[in-house]
Amino acid sequence: MAAVEGSACLTYDELDRRSNQLARFMLRRGAKPGSLIGLHAGRSLASLIAIVATLKIRAGYIPLDPASPYSYLESIVNDCGAILVLSSHRDAGALSAPTIDLADAINLSRDESDLALEENALPDDIAYVMYTSGSTGNPKGVRIPHRAVVRLVTGQSYAHFGADEVLLHNAPLSFDASTFEIWGTLLHGARAVLVTDDHPSLKFIADTIRREGVTTAWFTAGLFRALVDQELDALSGLRQLLAGGDVLSPSHVMRAVAALPACQLINGYGPTENTTFTCCYRVPRDGWGEGPVPIGVPIVGTYVRLLDDDMRPVPDGEIGILYAGGLGLAVDYAGDPLRSAEQFVPDPQRQGSKLYRTGDLVRRRPDGNLDFIGRQDRQVKVDGKRVELGEIEETVRRCAGVSDAVVTATQADSGAVVLTAHVKPAVAGQGPLAVAAVQAQALQALPPYMRPSRIVAHDEFPLTANGKIDQRLLAARTAVERSPIVPATSETERMLARIFARVLGVHSISVATNFFELGATSLKLMEAHASIARIWPAVEVLTLFRHPTIRDLARALDGGHGSIADEAQRRAQGQAAALQRLRNARPR
Repeated sequence: MAAVEGSACLTYDELDRRSNQLARFMLRRGAKPGSLIGLHAGRSLASLIAIVATLKIRAGYIPLDPASPYSYLESIVNDCGAILVLSSHRDAGALSAPTIDLADAINLSRDESDLALEENALPDDIAYVMYTSGSTGNPKGVRIPHRAVVRLVTGQSYAHFGADEVLLHNAPLSFDASTFEIWGTLLHGARAVLVTDDHPSLKFIADTIRREGVTTAWFTAGLFRALVDQELDALSGLRQLLAGGDVLSPSHVMRAVAALPACQLINGYGPTENTTFTCCYRVPRDGWGEGPVPIGVPIVGTYVRLLDDDMRPVPDGEIGILYAGGLGLAVDYAGDPLRSAEQFVPDPQRQGSKLYRTGDLVRRRPDGNLDFIGRQDRQVKVDGKRVELGEIEETVRRCAGVSDAVVTATQADSGAVVLTAHVKPAVAGQGPLAVAAVQAQALQALPPYMRPSRIVAHDEFPLTANGKIDQRLLAARTAVERSPIVPATSETERMLARIFARVLGVHSISVATNFFELGATSLKLMEAHASIARIWPAVEVLTLFRHPTIRDLARALDGGHGSIADEAQRRAQGQAAALQRLRNARPR
């Protein structure tokens, strides 16, 4: 069995034959070796067939996140020159490239031959192009070759791969962790278990792991933390648990190590430009000493250098910029030779080789493992996804009535990153109009994880002594601006306020304040949902996204399920009625 999606499954024989048919179908519609195919779909058996079919014709696939606005996806399609888009969404006609419904394409391809295609992919053929946030205002298309994917999951020692593994496929296709999940499965005859819900609850993930016997799973640092807090017992069946995408919480790592004696915990670090993992750290059962969880050592086929600003090696124990080289390196940024030359630079110690400049500051420990120290630039991580603040700024500056914009990233009490867009109106005193324009235009043009939680207008930006915008002062000024607390007026609101105050790490919360302004992310809402669902079992995670204030959420819950007080009264009445029936049934 290659993959399972709910009650549906796909064998390796079916995957091989159906991908051969779909490959021939795409060839008849203009696809050819070296072309790029957009995949506008989520995790599904159909997506796996499409990905394999694309590679069989020596083309590359471009994952297009269905959660992103079409204007954003259109810029990607145009940038990389996709000749065809396979979509699982009927309204995908908004894209300029020829678009075919994925299910229709698979059904129509059944008339094609299911025999193997004649051409085999070469190591330097492009397997996929994955877009990441770019500092110049446009996303960057990272071109990953076949050799880099093979290096990620074959001949490795950071994790075990084999036909006996059951891997959870939970990462979005547009997130490079999906490369590990998909090819860690398919290149070893293992089985993938697909989580197709875009907003699964923690309980749903936990139940899936238990029910399907998942042995290997990868989680973002935030999702790992939430599962340890809420569903730790469900992870007991795992043999390998990889986490990363951001700095891991040491306390949560040690809790997991102590509670999961049969599971190897692995800290996986790496940028998209070096194919998912650059370094990995297999956490020892007795810990690693003091400090942050190390990011470990380079995986097989990769080497790293710690260099200073002049590309000279730094001594062990000192902080340097991490450069990565080896088989996992991307080819370049699609259609951007200047940016490629800036980031993919010649290796000063190995003639003819290149290094990727990560921009991450690291330090080598006495035991040879690396510690992540921080970033050299304005890049931040939101829910494990890389965000360049400059890209958001450029999008905001293009809005009507805005003359300039600065985006700051601050840490909420919950530990989550909060993005704030500071806008300077084109006409002084017209701040409300500028804010409204940003809400109507910029927020609709950005993927959800890149949308600022707050938009604040300033007639003038504070400046440093050198005449530059003082971003720290700007962030500090906004941080002290607190909305007045609107207290809870019902038992439902009071219960929700206690849950969100705990999850977001605040002392009090206004029932009128948007959760996202307080640092809520999709992961934080999943944590809150785990507590809310104990009271209202039928509530879905998506309900919290649709009603992002306590007041609105309480109304939705009371309207659909009754208030907590009503529920308690019904339970008491039910218990009393049951007790009375029991008494009546007793023999006299």
